[in-house]
Amino acid sequence: MLTSFGVTEGIVVDTHVSRVSQRLGLTEHKKPEDIEKDLMAALPKNRWEPFSLMMIRHGRYVCTARHPKCVACVLNRICPSAFKFT
Repeated sequence: MLTSFGVTEGIVVDTHVSRVSQRLGLTEHKKPEDIEKDLMAALPKNRWEPFSLMMIRHGRYVCTARHPKCVACVLNRICPSAFKFT
């Protein structure tokens, strides 16, 4: 989420967004620039900012790096990676 003067120009791809996007099958890329392109192509521009914030939060508290909480995840029915970590 690259926002300046109320204009969103992209999607932030930090470690959380990268990890969750890959686990959800939204991208197969590893480089943040490539992940951002995939996500931007999949979402309307007006959803980029809230999507970034939701993915970061989801990655911090539910889809964590070492011990994701797949059982409690609201996306586990559509997540190709659900329960691989249990």
